[in-house]
Parts: sequence; structure tokens; C-alpha cells
Amino acid sequence: MGGLRPWARYGLLVVAHLLALGLGAVVFQALEGPPACRLQAELRAELAAFQAAHRACLPPGALEELLGTALATQAHGVSSLGNSSEGRTWDLPSALLFAASILTTTGYGHMAPLSPGGKAFCMVYAALGLPASLALMATLRHCLLPVLSRPRAWVAVHWQLSPARAALLQAVALGLLVASSFVLLPALVLWGLQGDCSLLGAVYFCFSSLSTIGVEDLLPGHGRSLHPVIYHLGQLALLGGGTPLQGTVWEG
Repeated sequence: MGGLRPWARYGLLVVAHLLALGLGAVVFQALEGPPACRLQAELRAELAAFQAAHRACLPPGALEELLGTALATQAHGVSSLGNSSEGRTWDLPSALLFAASILTTTGYGHMAPLSPGGKAFCMVYAALGLPASLALMATLRHCLLPVLSRPRAWVAVHWQLSPARAALLQAVALGLLVASSFVLLPALVLWGLQGDCSLLGAVYFCFSSLSTIGVEDLLPGHGRSLHPVIYHLGQLALLGGGTPLQGTVWEG
């Protein structure tokens, strides 16, 4: 690609990106399609059994309408059960987590602005906050570069390694440090506190948060004897601390 013009290289990269996007979609469809169909069939069977058992006192279509309303409210982050043991939607910790998910481009969770004013403010906040976050990461990278270059220089001198090998060794060490500090350790804490979370699910959640993928299928908040506020603050610390540091480490 070195002899191609810039626009030709850009076109090839766009094509490669689209191919990778299509490949990912096909793989996800093949892996996740059958389980989704299986769950849908189980739900329909449960619904049919419930309607058959309560046919005398349940008007036709009433249950589907109720479930549709409950799912619609749940999709916007509003609890349909009103359980007092759960944290309130849009309390300060959950609002901080939502703001952090915008500034870090993670964007996971079921919370979403419902009011026109909230949606308008969200767009303005993202338009102003994202460049500020990028500037903050650039400043952090500028501050950490001298710190990150010292171990590499020390290793190159004392171990008599070439600069390329010293840089590779430093990259591996920093990668292991970030993975253990912001993926493995938080995953172990989450696995120990979350009653219905497997170790793989905890690692999956921490990795998706750190990499700003932001998937929604695992959102902690039902721990053993801990208030949901603690979970929100923990997620906020993971996003606010891990994401900028990860970007700085990889660039450094």
C-alpha cells in the first residue's frame, strides 16, 4: 500500500472495514441466532401455558399488552416492579455513570433520556464533552510519556536489548498490568459480589467496559448485601480511570 495514493489507501481501508463488519455480523448471527430463537420459543410456551391456566379470568390480549408496556418501560431504564431495594433510576450515582458512559463513548446500560430537554442536553453535552475528553487523554498521554519511556530506556541499557525489543517488552508488561488491574481484578470482585454472575460474565463485562464496546446484557446492581450505589460508583471508577489510562498506555 506504500505506492498507492492516499485516497486509494483510504478506499481499500473502507472496503476492508466493511468486509470485517460483515464478517462479524455473520459470525454473531450464527452464534447468537439459535439461542435467541430457543429463548423465544420457551417464552411463547410459558405464555401459552399461563394463558391456558387463567383463561377464565384473563381477557384475550391483556397479558401481551401488559408485558409490552413493562418491556417498553424497562428498555428506558425505568423499573416496572418498583422494588425499594433497588437504586432509583436517575439518582446521582446512576446519572454520573450515564454521563461517564457518554464521555468515554461506552454508552452501555438501559438508561436513556425520556424528556425532550434531556435528549437535547445529551446531544449538546456529548458534542462539547467528547472533544474535552480527547483533549484530556492527549494531556494525560503527554504527562505519562516521560514516565513510560524511563523503564524502556533502563531495560535497553541494562539488559542490552535493542530499542525495538525493549519497546515490545514494555508493551507486553503494560498490557498485562492494564489487563490485571482493570479487567481481572474488577472481574474477581464482581464475581464475588454478584450473585448471578459467572467469572466469564464478569470478565466479559469488565472487558466490554474498558474497550468502550458497551454491551447491555450484564449490568451489575444486585449484589449480596451491598447498596446499588456502590456498584454505580465502582462502574464509574472503572470507566473514568481505566478507559483514559488504557488509551494512554497503548499510545505510549
